[in-house]
Amino acid sequence: MTVTVDAKRCIACGMCAYAAPEVFRIVGSASAVIAQPEGKNTRVRDAANGCPVNAIRVLEG
Repeated sequence: MTVTVDAKRCIACGMCAYAAPEVFRIVGSASAVIAQPEGKNTRVRDAANGCPVNAIRVLEG
């Protein structure tokens, strides 16, 4: 699983950092991926699905 955040779209609401703090952190005015998750991580998928501006991309594989 590879996770990216589009900083131009991100509004730094913090939902992703709350859902998966081991992967996301708010840095300045956007979320940042601090560590790529190993294997399938449902919390990361939930964070991506719940992002209000669809700034999080998750690629399986």
